[in-house]
Amino acid sequence: MKEEFLHYIWKYKLYAPEIYVTTSGERLEIIHPGLHNKDAGPDFFNAKIKIGDTLWAGNVEIHNKSSDWIRHGHHQDKSYDNVILHVVNQHDSETVTASGNEVPVWIMPINSSVCTKYRELEANTSWIPCASHLKKLSTFETQNWIERMMVEKMEQKTEAIGQLLTHTKNDWEEVFYILLSRNFGFGINNEACEMMARNTPWRILLKNIDNRMRLEAILLGQAGFLDELLSEDDFISSLQKEYRYVAHKYGLKSMSSHQWKFLRLRPSNFPTIRLVQLANLLYKGKISLSSIIEANNIKELTSMLDVKPSTYWLTHYRPGAASPEKDKNIGQNSRELITINTLAPITFAYGKLRGSETLCHKAVDWLEKLKPEQNSIIDNWQVHGIQALNAAQSQALVHLERNYCRHKRCLHCRIGHLVLTSG
Repeated sequence: MKEEFLHYIWKYKLYAPEIYVTTSGERLEIIHPGLHNKDAGPDFFNAKIKIGDTLWAGNVEIHNKSSDWIRHGHHQDKSYDNVILHVVNQHDSETVTASGNEVPVWIMPINSSVCTKYRELEANTSWIPCASHLKKLSTFETQNWIERMMVEKMEQKTEAIGQLLTHTKNDWEEVFYILLSRNFGFGINNEACEMMARNTPWRILLKNIDNRMRLEAILLGQAGFLDELLSEDDFISSLQKEYRYVAHKYGLKSMSSHQWKFLRLRPSNFPTIRLVQLANLLYKGKISLSSIIEANNIKELTSMLDVKPSTYWLTHYRPGAASPEKDKNIGQNSRELITINTLAPITFAYGKLRGSETLCHKAVDWLEKLKPEQNSIIDNWQVHGIQALNAAQSQALVHLERNYCRHKRCLHCRIGHLVLTSG
């Protein structure tokens, strides 16, 4: 029996109903299970129990076997001296603290129905463990959990942004530039785009913000796309000249172009075009963190992303390789994905870390006004009766599948809890 499951049973009082007694025969009454501790130390803090006629307040430790107390070294650890009850599945050893006090042991009776359902979920090989139960659950309950997952997703991104802030010495604009650059990888080239951004300091781009060709040259050059090109036309020659000048001035070193993926990508999603679009978005501060957080509505926000590269790119998807003429502006679907994955999260994080609930609500409102993402995860949820109505819900459902269902974290999921405790 997994200790995690025993913790769950204790926390939610799902043990079988009967008269409870300790292994020494004393009557036991559980008044409050305490607060679940996920760090070092006893498993539950500030529990309240009654043994015999005495009311106890203190900590509770849970193990599969009572001998695990010794195996884990708790008998030598004074931080376990305040344990008032040792809850176990099997009793094979007495429990004594580092101070020499004997701790009462209770063999927790497991509710057979809950245990059976848990084993079924653990053994299930479906897309998600509870797939067959989803259509039986209350829409109210599932929607509440989806909303919670959306908030958790945003908080998770806020934590990552906080770490990036530490790395950039609290430079919000540089953090925004790195996150925006990563997003221009559109999944398959995310890592390469972020690497390029981290190797190309924001201050350098800022000093050249009014020179569009130079911005294009810096990003394409740093990505390694100008290294092996022959100067066959004036534009390529100019890009190379601009990049050599900036690279020498600031000591820049380019990536290897082999780190970028083109295979099975539509030409409009080639990383070369995405980097040129990014350069034109940064040109003259077309978009910035301050302009985002000041946006009044979603239409104003996505309109900031409506940029077109210079004329050369009408007939090129890659530098030096001509192609039929076609506009290379950022499409509406791409603009929405950028909003979902970068603009809304950084606005939420800015509000959260600066104590502005207004900005947090604004970020969520943007997501609720955008259509849901289309991917295999969302399709599978729909097949099983749960449909995302907007981007906030699609983000939540992707987060739920990746962070809970995929790892069978049913004991930490509200939907899993409903399945386990349903009649």
